[in-house]
Amino acid sequence: MTATASTGKSPPATAHAPITWHYEGRTDGLVGTGATGAERLLGYGTAGVLTAIIVGADLMRATPVATAWWQMAVLAFFAYDVAGGAVANMLNSCKRFYHAPRHPREAGLLCVLKDARVFTGIHVHPIIIAATLGGSVFVSIGWYLALQGAVWVTLATPLYLRRAAATAWTMVATLVHQFWVPLGPGLEWVIPALFIKMVMGHAVREEPYAAADQIARARRAG
Repeated sequence: MTATASTGKSPPATAHAPITWHYEGRTDGLVGTGATGAERLLGYGTAGVLTAIIVGADLMRATPVATAWWQMAVLAFFAYDVAGGAVANMLNSCKRFYHAPRHPREAGLLCVLKDARVFTGIHVHPIIIAATLGGSVFVSIGWYLALQGAVWVTLATPLYLRRAAATAWTMVATLVHQFWVPLGPGLEWVIPALFIKMVMGHAVREEPYAAADQIARARRAG
């Protein structure tokens, strides 16, 4: 048994990985209020790149799912929200924002969306995508219910097992979608990205590491 294990103390390396739950600034429900410039670049920048890849790949398909301008808009919107959100929800700024107690100034819809069950419940994305882009609406309802179940079960899992459990549910969903119950041709990315975003990202509480300037602000505020 190592000294760290016997004493219960954190290893020295954690001194270079500070954690803070404090945030301030303009409300941002996408990458998290108080996100650093690097976090905003990674969140918004990756969302843009992934949207371009998904839309570009559809344009190169022999039979695109988006043939009208409004279908292209729907595809781009959900690509940005779902694929981009899969990255954004992994940011420390998002973990901090959604898993920290709400600020007194935060009210209304924002408070409701901090409840992972409610936030997942409004993600009827697979149903809308299937209805507008040619997938199976019947199958999409099944995937919507599966997403709700996976999030609820993940939230009921002990915290120390939650990240692994969320990954397990996401892998199961990805494989089932790939081999047995696809949403529809050209929509292969939707279910895996949605499970990464909501189950692995939003439902898993993790300690939010912070940049040095965030720690300094937190100390001044505290």
